[in-house]
Amino acid sequence: MKQLSLLLVFTISIGLYTATAVPPAAIDTPPWQPAGKYTHPDIRESSGIVASQQFEGVYWTLNDSGNPATLYATKLNGELIQEIAVKGSGNFDWEALGIDDKNRLWIGEIGNNSRLRMDLKVVVVEEPDPFTETQTEVIASYPYRYPNENVDAEGLFVANGIPYIVSKERERAVLYRFPALQPDTKQVLEKVGEFDSAKFVTGAGVSKDATRLVVCTYNALWVYHGVAGDLAKMIQSTPQHLPHSFDGEAVCFDGNDLVLTNEARDIYYLPQFWYQKAWPLPPKQTLSAATLFPAIKSVDATAQVETYLAAGFDMGGSHVAFTPQNAREEATLTIPIDAPYRNVYEIRAILTRGQEYGRVELSANGTVVGNPYDCYSTEAIAGTLVNLGTAQLNSGKNRITLKSVGKASEATGYKIGIDAFQILHASPFVKRYKVLGPFPRKGLRTVDTPYPPETDLDPNATYEGVEGKSISWREATAETDGMLDLRKNIGLDTNVVGYALSYIYAPKAMDTVLLLGSDEAVAVWLNGTEIHRKDGFRSVDPDTDAVPCQLQAGWNVVLCKTGQNGWYWSLYLRFTDADGVLRYATEPEE
Repeated sequence: MKQLSLLLVFTISIGLYTATAVPPAAIDTPPWQPAGKYTHPDIRESSGIVASQQFEGVYWTLNDSGNPATLYATKLNGELIQEIAVKGSGNFDWEALGIDDKNRLWIGEIGNNSRLRMDLKVVVVEEPDPFTETQTEVIASYPYRYPNENVDAEGLFVANGIPYIVSKERERAVLYRFPALQPDTKQVLEKVGEFDSAKFVTGAGVSKDATRLVVCTYNALWVYHGVAGDLAKMIQSTPQHLPHSFDGEAVCFDGNDLVLTNEARDIYYLPQFWYQKAWPLPPKQTLSAATLFPAIKSVDATAQVETYLAAGFDMGGSHVAFTPQNAREEATLTIPIDAPYRNVYEIRAILTRGQEYGRVELSANGTVVGNPYDCYSTEAIAGTLVNLGTAQLNSGKNRITLKSVGKASEATGYKIGIDAFQILHASPFVKRYKVLGPFPRKGLRTVDTPYPPETDLDPNATYEGVEGKSISWREATAETDGMLDLRKNIGLDTNVVGYALSYIYAPKAMDTVLLLGSDEAVAVWLNGTEIHRKDGFRSVDPDTDAVPCQLQAGWNVVLCKTGQNGWYWSLYLRFTDADGVLRYATEPEE
């Protein structure tokens, strides 16, 4: 569902390869790139995943609400092995999948977005042979309810033959268990406890020996360790926390490694050593150097694409390695890159660190950017995301140059290892707004219901909002990252719309690009003219939408209307501003 902010990912590829190759059976991507993608069109939104314990290389997944009652057996790369029809159960809101030590699959009919469902249950099927069978039947159904309050849930796993359910709540994650297994008898779940740190959980999995428990959220993984059989204590231990940008919906153990999926149909594979070291995960949609064409000029450097295996890491993927031919020389690599608009950009790179690595300096179009970064580390570390600095780039072709500029005294060499670049818009976000709402609306996917501010904008007016309540404009401030939280500033109502208003001063008429991210549907007016409308469901990321427009000399007014369906309700807004001349305010100033 989510998209990254408007982002250019540039990686480098050289025609030379090291002799060491990733074994054919290994994952040929690093942990921050998808190891696979579901190719079967019927796998629309992977909401649960488990690794088969009796069929090597088989992974089971399922879709969530509104889809057929079907299990899908796939390979790790996402290729379909077999569709398995589940007889004896519908799919009202399947949200999770578990597996037990008897090779039975447990399907979680546990989705409860409304918090009103009274037909929650977990159903069990024998794991079919995906190479010879096309259907399986429900052998048991276990209906349940919660002990105190009705909550939503998307996490399920089975330990010692008992199913456990993890709630999906904004402020906490609660672990529940079935007190006993009594088919077709509604049971009241027992509360095991609340997770330390993790909350808003979208998936869960347990290791085969039950000493490790993982939960995922849209933007993080949490791995808990403990004694098998003492889950109450385990979930109160301090977990290994790995933030990510993968929009995780489901997670499972494969041995002691982790497999994560999302509703964009991506499959990620995270080796055990990575989460045990708790290394941060670089952003998604960065590409291995070995997959791209050569586009580089090197001076006084030996350069090649080197596998991470050859660099000393037990994982797939490659980086570009370059080393000065003479330690006294300042070797360089120059990469041509494209920028979509003239703007100021943050230039980031995914670098390798270790004892043999030196310092690297960045320049853009001949101008040095930021300070040199020292890649020396006593421990070999892959996938370090580094902000190399901020630079003004032109629309179209630009030159990014990396220079080796010495090393730390402890370093054994001058090597530089680069996996990828990111070029992110860095012009300022609007930070101060006036907001208005909530107003009711008719449709979930649109913001079509019109209200007076769209045609007669009056920041001093009072209006009738939801349930006839009187509402008026009030000031609101965005978070430090530029996100305007409309839930906090307008309210917690759902199926509503709200407005955000800001004024922009331009010293002269100028062409620019409106960069916007919203949760959910949005419409935008500039100086009273609608310039953008986006319907549908989506989560918020900066710069998802780019709208070329023109600002007039003096003060301009921008009005945004966004819809709220539930959970997050937020907005990012800025304009390209390469020269740093724009000013933002909540009302025109003298």
